Amino acid sequence: MTILEMSLSASVLIMAVIVIRTLALHKLPKKTFLALWGIVLCRLLVPFSIPSQFSIYTLIEKIGNGIMGQSGTTAPNAGMFPTFITNAGTIQNTETISQVTSSIVNLSPLRLIWIVGCIACILFFVVTHLRCRQEYKTALPIQNNFVNKWQQEHSMKRPVQIRQSDKIAAPLTYGIWKPVILLPKTTDYADERRLQYILAHEYVHIKRFDTLSKWLLAATLCLHWFNPLVWVMYTLFNRDIELSCDETVVQAFGVTIKSAYALTLIGLAEKKSKFTPLCNNFSKNSIEERITAIMKIKKTSLVGIVLALTLILGTTTVFATSALAGNSNSTDNSSPESVMDKYDEETGKKMISVDNGETWMTEEEFENAYPDPEVEAEWWSYDEYKTWLEQEKIALQDMIGEKGWNPTDGSYVWTQEMVDETISVYEEILEEIRNGTMVSKSISMTVNGEEFDGMMSYNPEDIGTIHEYEVGWTLDNGDTAHFGPYDTKEELLAEVEPYCEEQVSAGTMTQAEVNTLLNDINNLNNGN
Repeated sequence: MTILEMSLSASVLIMAVIVIRTLALHKLPKKTFLALWGIVLCRLLVPFSIPSQFSIYTLIEKIGNGIMGQSGTTAPNAGMFPTFITNAGTIQNTETISQVTSSIVNLSPLRLIWIVGCIACILFFVVTHLRCRQEYKTALPIQNNFVNKWQQEHSMKRPVQIRQSDKIAAPLTYGIWKPVILLPKTTDYADERRLQYILAHEYVHIKRFDTLSKWLLAATLCLHWFNPLVWVMYTLFNRDIELSCDETVVQAFGVTIKSAYALTLIGLAEKKSKFTPLCNNFSKNSIEERITAIMKIKKTSLVGIVLALTLILGTTTVFATSALAGNSNSTDNSSPESVMDKYDEETGKKMISVDNGETWMTEEEFENAYPDPEVEAEWWSYDEYKTWLEQEKIALQDMIGEKGWNPTDGSYVWTQEMVDETISVYEEILEEIRNGTMVSKSISMTVNGEEFDGMMSYNPEDIGTIHEYEVGWTLDNGDTAHFGPYDTKEELLAEVEPYCEEQVSAGTMTQAEVNTLLNDINNLNNGN
């Protein structure tokens, strides 16, 4: 997946999480939202996804296939221009044009703009953080009995330092492997209860590696800076980190301390802190939301935990997975772009691959997977089309000023210029019919029981010039061989037989494989 595909896919997930957060912020454990944002981060950073039949994209694909199955191209007078289904060569040319267009887009200035944006974001975060860290180096150790005792009671494998600085106005934590709790120099160490709440809050940040989460969050923002929803996610994720820490502290001390803890936040919020994107700190930002959340904290119940887990699993399954490839409702059974075959000595059958040799199927399985469409067509004669066109010219003149719609242009208003252009196209078709081109009135195409309506055209003179005979296969050593297309089987055999003799001598093919291959070529009918 490209960065743009990852970003668009994650946007749907971000909107789902925002809706869930709005509706259930004060009803579910705050860790629920950290888990959901973690899934969003994975969707934004991991360049692939797991397909699921329960994915919203599978549902969209099924709905799209259903609409495609019911719709089709109508008679010429239904839209501005007729649409024709021609031969496979036309489809391949369209795919080539699409690939060329894709290459041009990849080389466009948009990629350069994205790179410049990434570098700008990276520099902003890194420079801001380094500037703050330079100021933090001036912090001094704290000589306080309560702080020293607290630190001894909360020892960790990672050494935690508690220092004070005159460069900050509110407590914060920085560092991943050597974390530091930094307190303002103006901290009132005599108010031990308030100090205990502050240290407990920062201790939760350290235990959860929240600083590492903020680094990942910043890296994600740098990659997807062009997506406004990622900026929204960055803001809400940071808020939910603080809300979850608040909830953990309140539940550790008991819900009876909610008021005292909320007053601590209010006191700290009155002191404005500078922007520290990669640190965990008491911030004036969104203080009202935090206080409201604190006052609504309740003891987590088993039902709440089960509901949270169900919500996380359901959201991941529906919004973080991709469409299931080849779902049963898909109506796309067109012929594969490339077909390979080989002789299976164990079964004595020819095996066919449509994915460059990764998987193989029997001829019967191939025919079931890629059935030939059943087409019923009625063709215009020159006189019939000419009579229809004379009537259509009158009808088109009467449509000037009226509203119209087609899948290509959407809604439009008929003008004289549009009428003239449409008539010109129809007259060209009439001339082609005069010169021998076969144009269908309509076709009813059936694939796997699904019916499609459309139109088709071909020139009978072109049929004799199509090269029909070609063959390709994969050798045991992984090499591929391809011959053709040729006009006759004789030309094909003249090239294949000497090659097969060389392969038998080299040991890369057996005589049985060669005999089967030559027999298949001899049994070919024109068009197979």
